[in-house]
Amino acid sequence: MSRPRPAASSRAEAPPSLHWQIAWRHLRAGDRPPSWAWPAVGLALYLLVVGGGFVLYALYGFSPVESGLPERVALDSSLVGLGFDPTADLPPPAQAYFGVLGAITLLLGAGLLLGAVLSLVFTLLATVITVSVMLGCMALVVVLSLMTGLELELRDKILGQRAHIRVASADGRPFADYRDLAKAIADKPGILGASPYLQGEVMVRSGFQRQGGILLGIDPELHRSVSNLPDIMREGDYEFLSHPEKIPESEFGFEITPVEPPPAQADTDTAKEGQGATALPHVTGAEGHVPEDKPQLVDDDPDEGWEDPEVEIPALRKKGALPPAKPEKPEKLEKPEVVKPIGVPTSPAAAILTIPRSPFGVVSVGDEDEGWEDPELEIGKLRAAGKLAPAKPEAAPAPEPVPEVETQLETPADMPLVDGLLIGAEKAKELAARTGDQVQLITPIGRMTPAGRIPGVMAVRIAGVFDADHYDYDRWLVYASLPVAQAFLRAGDRVTGLEVKVDDLEQLDVRRQEVQDAVDAAGRDDLLVQDWQELNRSLFSAMALEKIAVFVALLCVILVASFGILGSNLMSVIEKSKEIAILKTMGCTDSLIQRIFISEGLCLGILGGILGIATGIGLCGLLDRFGLPLSGSLQSFEQLPVAIDAFEVLLVGVSSLVIVWLSSLYPARIASRMRPVDALRQAER
Repeated sequence: MSRPRPAASSRAEAPPSLHWQIAWRHLRAGDRPPSWAWPAVGLALYLLVVGGGFVLYALYGFSPVESGLPERVALDSSLVGLGFDPTADLPPPAQAYFGVLGAITLLLGAGLLLGAVLSLVFTLLATVITVSVMLGCMALVVVLSLMTGLELELRDKILGQRAHIRVASADGRPFADYRDLAKAIADKPGILGASPYLQGEVMVRSGFQRQGGILLGIDPELHRSVSNLPDIMREGDYEFLSHPEKIPESEFGFEITPVEPPPAQADTDTAKEGQGATALPHVTGAEGHVPEDKPQLVDDDPDEGWEDPEVEIPALRKKGALPPAKPEKPEKLEKPEVVKPIGVPTSPAAAILTIPRSPFGVVSVGDEDEGWEDPELEIGKLRAAGKLAPAKPEAAPAPEPVPEVETQLETPADMPLVDGLLIGAEKAKELAARTGDQVQLITPIGRMTPAGRIPGVMAVRIAGVFDADHYDYDRWLVYASLPVAQAFLRAGDRVTGLEVKVDDLEQLDVRRQEVQDAVDAAGRDDLLVQDWQELNRSLFSAMALEKIAVFVALLCVILVASFGILGSNLMSVIEKSKEIAILKTMGCTDSLIQRIFISEGLCLGILGGILGIATGIGLCGLLDRFGLPLSGSLQSFEQLPVAIDAFEVLLVGVSSLVIVWLSSLYPARIASRMRPVDALRQAER
């Protein structure tokens, strides 16, 4: 009776970690590491020490007097209005250069040390594959963290200055009856506030520049509950919008100096209100009224300001401002002057005194008054000859003003009130304007005159400068009080929309529905409710698409490393064909052989992924702490917005493992299907 064969399951019994042990031993470098590994370790340690010294010097430094380096340079206080901090000191250039050089040296030393240590443990091919996977994972983590941080920072800036939900007309036109609706929305649970606003395009003009902008008329008290504008004021005060009389005067700035109309034309000037490019009245109060005694900027009389020389010259001579007139000399026609012959001068003095005769006579060099005509005499002669228009009768002198009491002149209520305006930091740089400077707002919404439509002009004073750290907001947005904006834009008692702020962004859909219910309850079917995601859909959609594209592009780095794993495993199958045949004759199944080669690829993928993710997180921490010199100077480092997302890190790790696993399948399948006889024959060759 024949002996029964053992079951297949008994033949396949093996320790669960046998394939991992075989794969790990196969990837080991052996008892003798490469000869260059230990010298590379020594060089890497030297670079780390040198780079660490440079970084410590850049962070802490030492006394510039003892080192002979130039001392720190403080910024001038006059640059505060242009966005510079006078209290911030710049480090010496040598110290900043040493910091950058130290960072580069540390990176080189760390990379060389990692490669040398891996060479002591693994084979050279396994080391190269592990470093390739590590670099791909590191690049993915750093880039995705930077893009996520940029997206979150941009969202915070948008939601900080603009509200979470906006209620506006569907066609974008201003609407009335907004106060009761704003109160009803603010009373809803989860709503922090609702503020009306009026928006319009204007041009801001200073004494140096003209720039376009978007005027936002706001209620300062209500807008405080939906925006962080009071917290980002860099100059001035947010309260100056409600109290423009508290705006300090500026020593430097463009002041609009109106021209006082003559007393005789006071009635006619009132009838000509609105004529001229800048003849529109200025809005000077929160109610939008115009004081009657406000002078016009440009007079309509073309002769105003012209003075008759025949009248003014004697008056100036009487005061002593001009020298007295000289007596008129009789014409000397009976004795003509002798003309000296023109010749070649024999000396420099002769060259100066000998002047050729012109068609109008000889010019005498010695007589200083020859050829000079008195305007007082000549103008009278020309008018008598009919060559000039007759002089206008001299206007009666204006009566002297009655002196007022000094206390009335010093009263702020008697001074002309100019409304306040909040501008961004970029706008302040372009206009070269600071708090207290007077500027002009110009809008195409003006008045119709016989000369055509005249743009509206309003004089305002800079009440403050805000810094939102967002170029579009700092460059375009300008804020004024709502009544002033309504009067200037001729919107009446209407607004562009309502801004609503919620308490929790995670419950944005629920809060939006509550706002929609309040709008429906008020019977306003013409109003549209939109949240910040809908208002900025194009921006964030583009950023999400860009993140996906960058992820796919950097994933190709791991894909290139996977081809190295594929080639390494194929070479291992060819080189280890004899060992594969021996294992099969000892009872190893095809699945065990396949798991061994898959485990080799996974060992390299897991090790490279862990090292890459750890290195990427470390670099993100350094970028968040120190930043990079992005401003064009190594002396100033700008911190980068870095936000590490756990889901994205997990996605990077899983993606790298999947790519490595797929690259190991084909070599493992070839090795598992190899017959022992063929493997032995191939080994003998």
